[in-house]
Amino acid sequence: MHKLSKYALTSVAVILILTIFSLSSTTALETANTNENTPNKTNTQQTISNNFKDTPTTQTIASLDEPNTATSESLPCFGPEMIAKVDKNNIEINQTVTITGKIHPIEKNASVRVCAIRPNYSWIEAYVPTDPETGEFSYTMALDMAGYWNLCVSNIHISDRMFVEVSDPSGAETTPDKVVNPWNANPLLLATVVALVGIGLVFAITGLKKKTRRITSLRICVLIILAFLIYSGAFIDHQSVPRPVRQVVVHELLIGTNVGGVAMPEGLPMPFLACYFPCGRTVTCALWELQTYIYPFLEGSHGWGVYYNTSGAVRLAIVVGGLILASLILGRMWCGWVCPFGLYLDAVSYFRKRLKISHIKLSNRVNSSLHQLSYVILAVTLILGVLFAAYTISGTQLIPGTEEGGFVYSYFAAPFCAVCPMKPLCVLMENQAGLLQTNWVFNATGDFYHLGRYLTSINLIILAVVTVIALFVKRAWCRICPLGGLVGFFSKTPPFKWITLVRIDKTKEKCTKCGICKRACPMQVKEVYEKDQGDIMTPRCIGCLRCVEMCPYKDALQFKFAGKTVCRSQDWLADNPKTEEDNW
Repeated sequence: MHKLSKYALTSVAVILILTIFSLSSTTALETANTNENTPNKTNTQQTISNNFKDTPTTQTIASLDEPNTATSESLPCFGPEMIAKVDKNNIEINQTVTITGKIHPIEKNASVRVCAIRPNYSWIEAYVPTDPETGEFSYTMALDMAGYWNLCVSNIHISDRMFVEVSDPSGAETTPDKVVNPWNANPLLLATVVALVGIGLVFAITGLKKKTRRITSLRICVLIILAFLIYSGAFIDHQSVPRPVRQVVVHELLIGTNVGGVAMPEGLPMPFLACYFPCGRTVTCALWELQTYIYPFLEGSHGWGVYYNTSGAVRLAIVVGGLILASLILGRMWCGWVCPFGLYLDAVSYFRKRLKISHIKLSNRVNSSLHQLSYVILAVTLILGVLFAAYTISGTQLIPGTEEGGFVYSYFAAPFCAVCPMKPLCVLMENQAGLLQTNWVFNATGDFYHLGRYLTSINLIILAVVTVIALFVKRAWCRICPLGGLVGFFSKTPPFKWITLVRIDKTKEKCTKCGICKRACPMQVKEVYEKDQGDIMTPRCIGCLRCVEMCPYKDALQFKFAGKTVCRSQDWLADNPKTEEDNW
């Protein structure tokens, strides 16, 4: 009874903390950003902020009255929406481009903000009125600098991103009056990196003193270091860039831009949860690309503010091929040693230990069912993507709202991302780093907060539930993670397991069936105990090597990479006969 009370109190505390954080952040930020993007009112001259010219240009926009909340047309979805397109993506210097679009709901005296950011991070900004009958708008501008332009159209807290490549046939270099340098380091984030990496190193060094903590300490240190490498794009100090650029500019640290001639502008697909939002477009969760390359970007050259030079089918082949290759190299060690959400779950487990709460062991049947659930989630995600893309594939729309600007297109184009618990952590980090406008994150775009633009209540609820469960069940999310399940399939099921590079070999003669390996495994992989010899890694094994670390018999378990032994179990009982089950 006492243990159940402790569980209940801890659960309530965590839920309250997350709820209070969410509500307080939403209220405060909503208040702070109420007037952030509201244009001046009736018959006001709007200045096109032009940080490149000495003299600003002005544009007169008439009748920008207080927006009327009454709509003249019913919405195709629960919340407001805006779509925008640019007529050309490649022009020569000083040529014009035209941005056209439409807002929902249709309002009288409404306007949208157009912000065009030059390659040197100066900008042109204007408020453009929308048609009171149709909600449509159009704006033409000349682009006066060669290079890559970011174009952003926003309607309060809804935005659409585009881009234009501008070339200069003369080959002359533009010498701007003022160049903004967005590549300064972010001191606060770098200080955080140094502090956390220092903590990781301390854990790793102190862990060397215990044979039963050496591998775990090293793994946590590696997870911390890699987390900052994965999110390296967040360390660019856009706060040094004047408004509105620092709130509009997308990440420009591009690594995964080309794979064999195929443009991969969202970043290289990787087999772990890492949203492309705060990653600086270096690496991206492969599951996000699997979804969006089926729908809505199966055909056409435009993504969300990026350009594709091939069809979605070709990009899908790149993603699947990359997943298979990564799985064959490290298997689900990506989950145990690299995944940032795995680090979060380990932190929750550390918190549980400090509270001295015993973890709950699931039955083999339940644990196996949870693993099968990962494939169900994956199948549902991909099937939904195909159904959403039916019009593109066959010319027949099977699900209403899948057209551009429709409800599904606007809010559930990537269905798994709508429930992914990692997304709130990624988006909040990007927001705190100053790389995403707070009103785009926290302001609701529909009748209910679950239709938020970047951060939804669905994500927050899932994160809260996963966090509470993870307090009692080790690596709770990893047991149902669809991406982890896919990696496990590509690494430890025939024929893939015959050529995978990672394995944990068990020697029958040196195993006494003490059961320590089974009790120590955070994923409750029963094969490590039940199998007599050979490779005991399964699709559920995340390769944390806790079993190798805890096994008290020398060479009973050996971790091998490409046939070479990397580490092996040690006879730690000979040095310390006291059991260490408190560390399990």
